[in-house]
Formats: sequence, C-alpha cells, structure tokens
Amino acid sequence: MTSLVRRTAALTVAVAVAAGAVLDAGASAPRDAPAPTALVVDAGLSAQGREPVDPHLEDVDAEVRLPRSASEARTNVRYFDSLGYRVVVAGARSRAAAKATGVPAVSASGLTAALDAAPR
Repeated sequence: MTSLVRRTAALTVAVAVAAGAVLDAGASAPRDAPAPTALVVDAGLSAQGREPVDPHLEDVDAEVRLPRSASEARTNVRYFDSLGYRVVVAGARSRAAAKATGVPAVSASGLTAALDAAPR
C-alpha cells in the first residue's frame, strides 16, 4: 500500500510540474508578441471616389475606426490605448485627439501613410 501511495504522490507531482510548465509557456507568449495595431482615421479621409470606405482598409491586419467627430476620435484613441494597442492616427481630428488625451500615437500624414504603418 505504501508503494502505491508513493507512486500516486510522484505522479501527482509530475503532473503538477508539467502543467505549471505549460501554463508558464502560455503566459509568456503574449508578452513577446508585438502589440496589435489600431488605425483611427478621420471619416473624411477614408473615402475613395464613390466608395464611402477605401477598400484598402479591408486588407490591413489592424482594428479600424473612422470617427466622424472629435468626441468619437478621443473615445477611439483612448479605448485602443487602454487595451495596449499601437495606435496610428490620421487626419486633423484624430491627431488632435491623440494629442489631447496624451496617447503616444503614431501620427500619419494621410490614409496612405496610415496604411503603410499598419501590418498587412
């Protein structure tokens, strides 16, 4: 009986150590990954010709927001910053929102520059 208790205890310890190693590996992975990107682009800059939204915005690996007001821009910039995103702003309204909120956003001169700053 003592032998069975020792084997069970040893097995329990081995499983606990293995589980801890797996959990530790999973916990460290997101820290090493680059921060996700968010584009906050003034709605007026996002149109292309007759299209209300430039189709190139669909090809980026980033969250995209197209604020129509200064209030929306500030909300979007603060929201993504609080989630740990790398924030890219384009347009006067969005750049002013980043400055007013103190968010260290990447400032793009226009939609093309914002798209260039986002992963694809």
